[in-house]
Amino acid sequence: MECQTLDLREHVCPMALLLAKRAAAQLGQGDQLIILLGDAGAQQDIPRYFEQQTFIIEWLDRPQQARLKVTKE
Repeated sequence: MECQTLDLREHVCPMALLLAKRAAAQLGQGDQLIILLGDAGAQQDIPRYFEQQTFIIEWLDRPQQARLKVTKE
């Protein structure tokens, strides 16, 4: 199981969502991706996207930091 980090704090949606989708597409089964989010729109759109796909999501350190852990099932 591999864990990667993707820092999207400097990006706003829809670019943040596009970059998150690209990074998640590279994940293998059981791999994890920690996504650092800054934009309020990205904090809503990215988890919503992953919930509709085959990923398990978990918020870390919210609301202090917007860190989202995504695991491919």
